[in-house]
Amino acid sequence: MENIIKKLNKIKHDDAKPWQHWTSQEKQELLKMYLVICKQEARIFELIYSHHDVDSWEDIFRDYDEVLLRDKVSGVEFALENIKKYG
Repeated sequence: MENIIKKLNKIKHDDAKPWQHWTSQEKQELLKMYLVICKQEARIFELIYSHHDVDSWEDIFRDYDEVLLRDKVSGVEFALENIKKYG
């Protein structure tokens, strides 16, 4: 995991082909990590909210939508399956 984070941090914002030097295995590892985060994103939002002195959840996450979070999980799972299948 540490290697994946290091590689991810090295990607420049304007890099046109950020994944060309990543192996299929590294891409899979990154997506698996991201999938765990996506599946728990609502809980992570709750953690962030619990450490802010604001009156409401909306003050922090105005566009929070649980349906979109579930769709994100589905998209990550689909990408992960395609990388496993096609490399």
